[in-house]
Amino acid sequence: MAKKKEATKAVNKDKAEGEQLDLIDVHPENIKPIMAAARKYKMFQANRMAALDEEIKQKKVVLDLIHESGIKPLDGGKIKFEYEGTVISITPRDELVQIKEKGDSK
Repeated sequence: MAKKKEATKAVNKDKAEGEQLDLIDVHPENIKPIMAAARKYKMFQANRMAALDEEIKQKKVVLDLIHESGIKPLDGGKIKFEYEGTVISITPRDELVQIKEKGDSK
């Protein structure tokens, strides 16, 4: 253990101020729950990215179908309609798609 501290001190002297030190095998005592949480986070992040890819593809399908339908836009170019309690609106500037079901708070 003393050799490890001495080696770390030697590395510290060689590094310029503000420069990151080399990674060493030092970790907090509660590393297991941290790693479990980090792995779970990474899994959710990967799932979110995959879901985002699918969301983008589905948005294109919705936009293509709406444009093919020939619905006339409102003043300002916005397309908005309701069917069976679902309101669909398309904002032309960035083709923002919003779909709201009855009872949705957002």
